[in-house]
Amino acid sequence: MIKFLRRAVILLFVFVLGVAGSSFLLNSETTDDRSDMNDPVFPEVMVDFDGNYANRMYGYAQPMQSDFTRDSVTPIDTSKELSFVINAYDTKVKSLSYEIRTSDGSKVLENRKIKSLDKQDSYLTTTIKLSSDLLMNQEYSLQLSLETNKGTAYYYTRVVSRSNVNAAQYVKFAASFYEKCLDKASAEDLTAYLESDTSSTSTNYTDININSTFAQISWGNLNPQIYRKGIPVVKDINETTASLSVEYQIAALDEDGNQEIYDVTEFYRMRYTETRIMLLDFKRSASQVFEESSISISDKGLLLGVRDKNVEYMMNENAGVLAFVQEGDLWSYSPDDGKFSRIFSFRKETDGDFRDSRYQHNIKIIRVEDNGDVDFVLYGYMNRGVREGYCGVCVYHYSNDQNVVEEKVFIPSTESYEFLKEDLGTLSYVSTENALYLLFANKLYKINISDGTSEVLEEGIKIDDFAVSDTGAHAAWIIQEGESAGNIKEIDFETLETRSLAPSSGQSLVLNGFMNEDLVYGIVVDGDVIADDNGHETTGIHTVRIEGFDGTLKKEYHQDGLYVTDITMGNTMMEFQLSKKTKKGYKAVSKDNILNNSKASTNTVSVELVTNSRTGTQIRLALTETPEIQEPLVVYAKMKNIGDDRIILDTQIPEEDIYYVYAKGGLDSTFTDPALALQRADDQTGVVLNRAQQYVWERGNKKTKLTLNLEDVPEAMKSASLDVTALQEALGDEGTIIDLSGCTLDSVLYEVSAQRPVIAKTGDNTSVVIIGYDEYNTYLYDPQKGETYPYGMNDSTELFEKAGNIFISYVEKLKL
Repeated sequence: MIKFLRRAVILLFVFVLGVAGSSFLLNSETTDDRSDMNDPVFPEVMVDFDGNYANRMYGYAQPMQSDFTRDSVTPIDTSKELSFVINAYDTKVKSLSYEIRTSDGSKVLENRKIKSLDKQDSYLTTTIKLSSDLLMNQEYSLQLSLETNKGTAYYYTRVVSRSNVNAAQYVKFAASFYEKCLDKASAEDLTAYLESDTSSTSTNYTDININSTFAQISWGNLNPQIYRKGIPVVKDINETTASLSVEYQIAALDEDGNQEIYDVTEFYRMRYTETRIMLLDFKRSASQVFEESSISISDKGLLLGVRDKNVEYMMNENAGVLAFVQEGDLWSYSPDDGKFSRIFSFRKETDGDFRDSRYQHNIKIIRVEDNGDVDFVLYGYMNRGVREGYCGVCVYHYSNDQNVVEEKVFIPSTESYEFLKEDLGTLSYVSTENALYLLFANKLYKINISDGTSEVLEEGIKIDDFAVSDTGAHAAWIIQEGESAGNIKEIDFETLETRSLAPSSGQSLVLNGFMNEDLVYGIVVDGDVIADDNGHETTGIHTVRIEGFDGTLKKEYHQDGLYVTDITMGNTMMEFQLSKKTKKGYKAVSKDNILNNSKASTNTVSVELVTNSRTGTQIRLALTETPEIQEPLVVYAKMKNIGDDRIILDTQIPEEDIYYVYAKGGLDSTFTDPALALQRADDQTGVVLNRAQQYVWERGNKKTKLTLNLEDVPEAMKSASLDVTALQEALGDEGTIIDLSGCTLDSVLYEVSAQRPVIAKTGDNTSVVIIGYDEYNTYLYDPQKGETYPYGMNDSTELFEKAGNIFISYVEKLKL
């Protein structure tokens, strides 16, 4: 009995000791700091147009630069009332505040706080009545602030006071159109709006337009259903036309019954008439979301499905790991073992909504290591996680062994994504020494990722005179100021070595770009920059050189008596025109190209187009080596928990004359030349705004007739001087002179329609001021005679064309 008790006590002691030891060991281990990304918490805000919801806004985590945030335009009528609908999801909204600012954000015109919001079904609603005296046809910035239990969220739209714009009808039409397309019977009603070209039989769902056939518009054999409904967003609207976009998601079943998800973006340009809405333009782009259920591997490679052919991908040196980006998600694939890793995605696997699937960001792959590690840069709007609501730049490192993504650096920005991508789409490179190089707000930055410090390597860089090599490891730019102005400076981001190229006497240099890692530049001889009939300068390049960073001359191209013009750069090929020099410019006589194959071909991946009767054109990443395993193993990376450290850079864009072209539902391009901006907008059926977000030009919003009161025309403009500098001095603070030389008479008459006179050249030493027009005539003011007279429209067109279409107008100073 004693032995038994002794044995029991010993066993009990061992048991207690074991439990205590295990507990101690467990508690002493490092806590697992890996987790899934946090769910989104910021509510959505929409505008209610007579029961039709539009202009869905997503919350920002900090106040944004209002002149660099133009996600939507909200028209207001004479009632000055705006109704908002808030989808709070699981977040508690305490109050709403709003603030009206001038379009450039420089002055607050009105602000107010609303503590009590109404409830309507699952939404919160409120209506505000603006008290400010807003000028007609002038955009203003509207900032909404929601105080929630998760913090403050900021929302932005542009408001513009315009009468009879029929916004509710446009919104209703767009919402109805895309839904009807998903039902063959209902879609029959839409054929009257199309301008189908039946000569095209192939289907590419990334490029459907108003000329597509009924079968293509109604999704052919895809048979999709709505997965997530879209909310129309007004991009531009006036008394004549409106441009709207809609983003939504559809789901379809493949041949094996697996579900496919597609992100769809549609653009509508419409005109309202008394009988019906006329569809002036329509574009649709659908892209497949890459996911586990849709993975298709064969001997021919990896099928990405329906998407555009510009695939962001990179394979490591031993061809063991392929990283690629699709619809804002980053994946890696190992052909040897069939392993797929979804490295980064904002999308939720279940119970998601448009807050996590919104695609307002981009991913740039920097490096793929032989062990499967991937370095990448993400820039744009952060849908969820600890950075939710911020717009900015994140540098990440993915550890393949640990299957975890770690944030290395975060840089917030106060620009919206469409402005941010203009800079960061040009340069965002991470060196092997863990330094990030960015082109941000006309500055070249170096950020030390390890300690979070930053420095400016160069200031005053013009993006038009900046180029980056194929890998991003080299960049070059033209120095704008100082003793070295006009020199080309090139940098190696791995070594931080630089070299400078200076022109010889009587010459200047033109930066063309890179082919692979080799710099391409042109030599221009003095006198070879010629002004054409339109008053714009054309440069003829005498000699083209291709050089390695060490200065080795790889290629020199020159043709006696001919000049290189109209250059198009590619990674391995440069195409251009060979032109003859004339007194008025350069006349193209033939085409030529330069190939640069100095880079050994180590790429084992290529992009191929394949067709399918159900999905139309698809994209495949073709591999030179047949994948060992065609049964995929899919893993999903975790996020490493981080603190709230961030690097703050000076991202304020310098004040300068910039002209923004908005078309097809977003920011199309930027120009420093207003004439080029106008021509681009005319070609893309868009609008031009200046830095203060004033309308410089609008397609389709010209009045049928208008004549200015001569007394309202500034004295500087009455002089009809063609000297832009003298005109600006004479005009002073009244406005900014814009040289529209090269544009057509029909285009510049918009300026008259907008109450701005236009100076037009009529001969070698003569000019007039266009102060009016109607269907048959222009009305011209002759400063020499002090008289105004009508001149036939066709005769005016011919007169101005013969004089070179030299037009000068101005944009009035923004009124507060």
